[in-house]
Amino acid sequence: MKKKILFAAVIGNALEYYDFTLYGFLAAYMSPLFFPLADPATSRIASLGAFAAGFLIRPLGGILFGHIGDRYGRKKALVLSVLLVTLPTLTLGLLPTYEHIGLWAPLLIVVCRLMQGACTAGEYTGASILIAEYNQHYKPGFACSLLPASSLIGVILALASSSICLMKGMPSWAWRIPFIMGFFFGLFGFYLRNQIEETPVFSRLAEKPKQNKIPLIEVLTSQKRNFLCAIAIGAAALAPFYVISMHIITLASKVNVSTSYGMLINAGVMVLWMLMIPIAGYFSDRVGLAKMMSWGALLLIVVALPVFWFVNHETTLTKIIIAQATLTLCGALYVGPCAAFLATRLFPASDRYSGVALGVSVGEALFGGTAPLISMGLVLITGATIAPAFYLIFCNVIGLIGVNYYKPMTNLK
Repeated sequence: MKKKILFAAVIGNALEYYDFTLYGFLAAYMSPLFFPLADPATSRIASLGAFAAGFLIRPLGGILFGHIGDRYGRKKALVLSVLLVTLPTLTLGLLPTYEHIGLWAPLLIVVCRLMQGACTAGEYTGASILIAEYNQHYKPGFACSLLPASSLIGVILALASSSICLMKGMPSWAWRIPFIMGFFFGLFGFYLRNQIEETPVFSRLAEKPKQNKIPLIEVLTSQKRNFLCAIAIGAAALAPFYVISMHIITLASKVNVSTSYGMLINAGVMVLWMLMIPIAGYFSDRVGLAKMMSWGALLLIVVALPVFWFVNHETTLTKIIIAQATLTLCGALYVGPCAAFLATRLFPASDRYSGVALGVSVGEALFGGTAPLISMGLVLITGATIAPAFYLIFCNVIGLIGVNYYKPMTNLK
């Protein structure tokens, strides 16, 4: 594989995920500025709702970028996604607060999140397919695992920049700086993507007569089983990450850990994710993609309840770190081979972008990206601090089903 292709896919993916996840890390700080409700918990939920909006719009983005990727090329879809995500990111950095423009402030926050979510829907899928289609003659587990690892580079960069801007002594408007930086990062990603060539697989496909005017119709009519599997895999791949990074860390307030220190702990967890995912991808090329993912899902199903009981019983900072590390090690086994599995196992080349983009987006929208909101809601409704464990178990049960009950395709190239 050309290093230029891998670099453009990985770095562009990292920069786009920086833009997308930044709001999540600054949501607690921004909630009183844009969602000034009387009850802090309600304000926080409203802010998390805006975060979830970025995932709820993803199916629409998956349809749009999936169609572009299958009909006009993987490159065009990837170039558009990284370029368009920069606009709402810059808007978030310049947006006046509720105090200045009233209800327009939270409304525009939601609009920006919707735009970011729609663009990101085509990013991870397209970059996975780009790497897989350039990597046909070599086992793809490790190569494609660099994508979720690079996503975490973007997440860590977002976490670091937001932590610095929230430090004591920083001006009150400093939270805007990371968003403005994200605009320029996005332009750099656009430049990198614009230099790459179309994949050999799509180039050969483009020479053939077009049979499916709308590839998504073929997916929904002839490949329903694999489409449902893609939804399940999308849910299982994302839910653990957000439960670990955004829900469990909220327990830090019980032990009087500051927001900045909590973010530092999360950064350590992100580094662990980033290291373990390529390792899982590497070994998945030897034991099999589906087998490695099955191990990861089974481990999370087994350990979820004990870990949540452990961390919520006489909570300490050490227990929080142990809980995050345990779930991360298990989750990485599923996430590592995930990109390669999605890009090479479920759909033929003519419908691949549409099938994976929409399937994964639906899974992320319904179960993955909403995980922090659902976790908090379950705790508030049931009063049980271990309630999110059952949600984590549910997501991994369907993820286990998705990776084992798909229909093997006979025309993948």
